[in-house]
Amino acid sequence: MISPVIFYNLVLSVIGVLQYFIVPYIVTRGTGAPGNSAYFFNMHLYKTAFTFFDMGYGATQAWLIFIIALTLTIFLFATARRWVYYASGD
Repeated sequence: MISPVIFYNLVLSVIGVLQYFIVPYIVTRGTGAPGNSAYFFNMHLYKTAFTFFDMGYGATQAWLIFIIALTLTIFLFATARRWVYYASGD
């Protein structure tokens, strides 16, 4: 009976992970240091678009994140029929 809640949280978590930017940016002051261990794709997108002013490439990277999030979300919804139980009888 809790599988719809798990499914909802899973979808939101997948989307949230792909938006992970603010914590490593603040902790490393935008450098990704030490040793670029906190240099995520979103940090690269930010530097490309707003530090190097390459807005076209930055927009392309943002579209890539969107397509990945959309693909993962569609996959979760497609597989939800197998493992999510709704008590409505459908």
